[in-house]
Amino acid sequence: MYTAVLIKGKTYSVMGHVFLLNQEKEIEKKVFQYLNGNEFFDCKQLDVPADDPKTDEEEPQQEEKIYTEAELKGMNKTEQEAIVIDLGGDPSQLKDKSERIAYILEHQEKAGE
Repeated sequence: MYTAVLIKGKTYSVMGHVFLLNQEKEIEKKVFQYLNGNEFFDCKQLDVPADDPKTDEEEPQQEEKIYTEAELKGMNKTEQEAIVIDLGGDPSQLKDKSERIAYILEHQEKAGE
């Protein structure tokens, strides 16, 4: 089992998780690997009992969240930028909310193919 705590900033959205400052969340291995080493997070891998049959199994791949335009419009800048980063983009290259939304809609379709 893995956990992460946002220690800098107010909110952070990544891989379908929304982190709030100083609130610990249980996360998947994939998210742990992505966030571990990020200065904004305190990530921990908790010990799994030796008799747990899941220890030798690969965790199931989670489907990437597909956001609708309405969902994206309801998000704040930080949440949209986190999604852009998840999709391999650079939020500093996008001028405003409409460009971030257009980028996300376009690139999440490509990622799902």
